[in-house]
Amino acid sequence: MLAIQRLEDDVKKGLTSQLYFCYSNDGFLLSEAVKLIRAHFPPISIETYESLEEIDIATLTSATSLFAERRILLIYNFEKIRKKDKRIEWLKKIVEKKASHITVFFLCNAEAKELAEDINFLKGHFRFGIFPLDIQERDLHEWIIYKASKSGLKLRRDAIDYLIDLTAGQPGLISSEVEKISLLVNQSEIGISDIKEILAENAEYSSFDLIDAIQSKDKGKAFKILQSLQNTESDMILGALNWHFTYRAKADLKLYSLLYKANLSLRQAKPCVLDVLVYELMQD
Repeated sequence: MLAIQRLEDDVKKGLTSQLYFCYSNDGFLLSEAVKLIRAHFPPISIETYESLEEIDIATLTSATSLFAERRILLIYNFEKIRKKDKRIEWLKKIVEKKASHITVFFLCNAEAKELAEDINFLKGHFRFGIFPLDIQERDLHEWIIYKASKSGLKLRRDAIDYLIDLTAGQPGLISSEVEKISLLVNQSEIGISDIKEILAENAEYSSFDLIDAIQSKDKGKAFKILQSLQNTESDMILGALNWHFTYRAKADLKLYSLLYKANLSLRQAKPCVLDVLVYELMQD
């Protein structure tokens, strides 16, 4: 079972632990955890803190309010406390001082290896929930099935593979596409042809039009289409190109090298990455 599913089960039970430690490299996955909490508890019960420095002992020991029997504290940026011994000191303070009606969620934007000492400390304490929310590559299919089910969709295997290639496997983009699909289709079971049709119907041009222009080496049309796709996520366009050249065309090492280089440049936020890529793809 995915960590987000385990957390959802626990939230639906009313939160069985008093302290929770959720971490991920992807801020979107942390926001998904927060969304679960907010969906099942009244806003008046939830308090948000951008750092531990905003919390004092009085906050941890104060009584319930007149309007809520319990309090849920969402604490961000725990990982930004660079000294590990200071982080452990904070954890000890919270474990020892926190009132029973207060539930604390730490939301850490970091990898497990950065939080190893903190996690080991917490494992020695009763009623502490630890949720590593990052989606491993081996779990990506399962996570997409889970996300689609929340929108009442059943995605066929070819549709799932296509979404992964189209989005470079980024959960936030995948989630956005799944939500879009759920709003634009009437049937519950979706295949790759349905997704292509949706993309084609909701834009003057699609990534597939760009592929056609590249293959015909029509530079004018290719850059016109690229301009019309300026509001489309760059990763989506690169994903479509990668999918096409992987499954629908013969590609050599030079072509894969171009796609790989473009992907790295996008990660580094370099300008005009797709313009350069489209130009290079049309060279003999």
